[in-house]
Amino acid sequence: MSHKPVSFSGVMEVVEAFQGDHDVSWFRGVEKSNHHLSPSIFRHPAKQTIEEIHEIEKQMSSVFEQRSPPFVSQAFKSEWEQMFYMQHYGIPTRLLDWTESPYIALYFALSSCERNASGEPKNDAALWMLDPAAWNKGALADISYGGGVLDAGKEQVKAYSPKTELDERKNSPIMIYGTHNSPRIVAQRGMFALFGKKTESMERCFSAGGFEQGTLQKVLIKKEFRDDVAKSLFRKGISDSPIYPDIFGLSLEHKRSFGLSQ
Repeated sequence: MSHKPVSFSGVMEVVEAFQGDHDVSWFRGVEKSNHHLSPSIFRHPAKQTIEEIHEIEKQMSSVFEQRSPPFVSQAFKSEWEQMFYMQHYGIPTRLLDWTESPYIALYFALSSCERNASGEPKNDAALWMLDPAAWNKGALADISYGGGVLDAGKEQVKAYSPKTELDERKNSPIMIYGTHNSPRIVAQRGMFALFGKKTESMERCFSAGGFEQGTLQKVLIKKEFRDDVAKSLFRKGISDSPIYPDIFGLSLEHKRSFGLSQ
């Protein structure tokens, strides 16, 4: 299902309707509407098979364990804490970021924009809306799961662990709460899709069937409307420094305030 609002208020009407129909709602914003709902480690330019990706995952995790201690203040109590931390500092993992806040998702969809020679946006953006509990019900239908959003301590998540051998890993992505061990995760109200053996994107998994109707929906923000929607969002205080509560966010906000960032 796809929606095509033409204003910020129109986007919010779609969001309100979705939240009214679902007890739990997650959101993800993408700068280009044709970007797939796939984790960064699945977008390797040369390594495409799950076996190759699995090997890269193990190698990156090992290197991180060896080289991160001088830069990380806390010790990781589990492989999950390390994975969440790696994800929020840009190291590719099988996690795909979602948020409980539609405003934060819109920020990621609209805060940067590729433009043509006339300064006009070149691409449509998109806001994805998800019912994570309904998704898990469909993804784990083989075990008749109906318990809602998962966390790393649940039995159903063990089959997705970085330490689980590939042939024992389940197929479809599942929705989990993250460990809030980074200020960015807290600020961005971060939630996650955790992928298994399937390399297909979430929207393709959804199209293949097995999920309740309306579980995953797309809000298309056409390029001719995205600047107006972005301006409305920024006027409401959803900008760089609240999203990135560190010097990086302050730097982004300064550049935007003085017209040096689009």
